[in-house]
Amino acid sequence: MTEKAASPSTEPAAVNHRAVVGRNRRNKTKARIIEAALHVFAEKGPDAPVIDDFIKATGIARGTFYNYFSNTHELLAATSNWLTDDLADAIESTILDIADPVLRHGMGIRLWMEKAKADRAWCGFVATVWFQSGFAVAGPLRDIRLGIEAGGFSCPSAECGWDMTMGTLRQAMLRLLKEPLLARTTYTDDIVETILQGLGASPAKRREIFAYPLAAIRRPTRTMG
Repeated sequence: MTEKAASPSTEPAAVNHRAVVGRNRRNKTKARIIEAALHVFAEKGPDAPVIDDFIKATGIARGTFYNYFSNTHELLAATSNWLTDDLADAIESTILDIADPVLRHGMGIRLWMEKAKADRAWCGFVATVWFQSGFAVAGPLRDIRLGIEAGGFSCPSAECGWDMTMGTLRQAMLRLLKEPLLARTTYTDDIVETILQGLGASPAKRREIFAYPLAAIRRPTRTMG
């Protein structure tokens, strides 16, 4: 007599609680190192600190530090990305309801420049270090690609448009640091206008972007110090 094949189990796979707890602990420790690094970089600048500065600020063992970062350059990159991804995520949640990718991208870079204008410490650190990853890449790249597909942008590719956008933003942030009085002028809006022209947005669309209410970012964003 042929045995019946066992029916597949419908019970959910057991969760490895030890692995989850360990992963959460590692994430918390990494975040604690990065948060402490913000204070160190704010005090000493991006190039001066040594690993002992971060170990002292965090209160962890040297071996623990090396479990997360091999050197200060890696920590600098992680700290920069932690700041920029936080802002990009906050902007994303603020403009998420805007369906038009061209309008969404325009409002996103307006909000980015508002942060740079209002938070000099953040602007100085991000513009000087400027490692790009995560949300700071994904959102703008997506909207430029969708804008090209919809006919609202006419740049050769999303990658070209993204490089132009982010390069112009960084240079504008550096100029704001050197010439702080520009924050009282139309300079930041002029930069956004220039980026939109470079992407090929029509005059009518650019007017629509600047006429759209500039809502405050919905949650506080990270800063230096």
